[in-house]
Amino acid sequence: MGGAPAGDYNVLERNKHANRDGAFVEPKLTAAVAATLVKTPAFDGAFTGNMWASPLYMANGPGNKGVFFAVTTGNDVFAIDGTTGAQVWKKNIGSSPTANGVSCGNIHPLGILSTPVIDAASRTIYVAGAIGTSSISSHQVHALSVDDGMEKPGYPITISGTSGSTTFTPPPQNQRSALSLVNGILYVAYGGHVGDCGDYHGWVFGIDTKDPTKKGAWATLGRGEAIWAAGGLASDGNGVFAVTGNNTARVADHMTSDSEEVVRITGLGVLDRSNKNLYFPAAWQSMDSTDADFGASNPMYLAVPGSTPANVVVAISKNGHLYLLDPANLGGMGGHLVDFTIASGSMAIKTAPASFTDAKGVHVLISTDGGAACPAGGPSGRVVMSVLLAPGSPPKPTVEWCATQSGAVAAPISTTTDGKTDPIVWYMSSGTLKGVNGTNGMSVFSSKETCSGIRQWTSPIAVGGRIVVGGDTHLCSWSAP
Repeated sequence: MGGAPAGDYNVLERNKHANRDGAFVEPKLTAAVAATLVKTPAFDGAFTGNMWASPLYMANGPGNKGVFFAVTTGNDVFAIDGTTGAQVWKKNIGSSPTANGVSCGNIHPLGILSTPVIDAASRTIYVAGAIGTSSISSHQVHALSVDDGMEKPGYPITISGTSGSTTFTPPPQNQRSALSLVNGILYVAYGGHVGDCGDYHGWVFGIDTKDPTKKGAWATLGRGEAIWAAGGLASDGNGVFAVTGNNTARVADHMTSDSEEVVRITGLGVLDRSNKNLYFPAAWQSMDSTDADFGASNPMYLAVPGSTPANVVVAISKNGHLYLLDPANLGGMGGHLVDFTIASGSMAIKTAPASFTDAKGVHVLISTDGGAACPAGGPSGRVVMSVLLAPGSPPKPTVEWCATQSGAVAAPISTTTDGKTDPIVWYMSSGTLKGVNGTNGMSVFSSKETCSGIRQWTSPIAVGGRIVVGGDTHLCSWSAP
């Protein structure tokens, strides 16, 4: 199968769009066609290394051919032919640390973890990775030509800086969050390692891609408060929305903390610290004490037709609360529009949500670890859940359906044929590709073939009638026979 026509099927960032909606328009993927998918013949997709990011795709890549991009913890970036799966080029951005340099963390080597972002206009792919040998000596941002992998002038950039009295220290910081590119500003977020050790903070760096000497940063006030969700930051076109995690010092006064917050960051890493630009639940202190990270899942910015407000920020906490916020006024403490419980347990949800829209409203798609509040008779344990946001003032959420998921908690995406018709929700379950009807959660497709090495919180992508998944050492592709 050939690469898609230029401009039709680009996947230039995590979850397709800057708002992180994970909604793919695929005219070829009707329910009838989806039921027939098979592993794409003669597609290899092999590379070396472990992949914790989601793949990207550029329709007019090198030689004006469709090309996939994969990144690894070994700090390698691969361009992969969209038709054959053969390697087009490979670029190593530096040595990958075999340890972090602090007393926790579970990913080794630790190089590129996050999903990159591509600027089609300048034909540049931006990637961020940890650099070092036996420990992290630096974090770097690279700008590579999509055509041959060569470094662009002014790069790499070694991440450094201060925010208030806080200085960026490389070893305890971890770059897990997908990159964002908004109005020429590259946003790169940081958290910590598994185990919450060292003096780390949540950071958002802003880099002017036209003049990379211009950069700035915002860091959380308190220790910890990581920005680590794999799905990255969401945007409405004015900077980005980021969600923070727990304060590791368990402070009693939120005046000295940015824990459990949704914040709007603009410009070169600037937070206008007002209720308009930040939100946190009134239960922030108990969330801190029970490790109920707000920042375990990335936010989405969604339009909800017929509602007031017409747009919302969706933010989901680890302990199973779905919050709807007004993007024009996030609301400060307790200033949400809606607090809707979708699961129970302090570790219920860590995911990258997705969505689709139809005549009933907007459907939010969430993978859960357990405790999901499914409709009576629905499955238990790990599931993919659909929550309908029906029009209202504010929008009215209800849980529609749940579908069983097993293995690594990989995240869902959706496809429709025209933006509303034939919605299908796609996700991985124990290495098997699943497709379910978006309106009722009933099975449309379950692959006979498997794809090994799927990492948690990664998502498939949809490209020209194909569903493509990234795992360790390979991409897997399904298409119509």
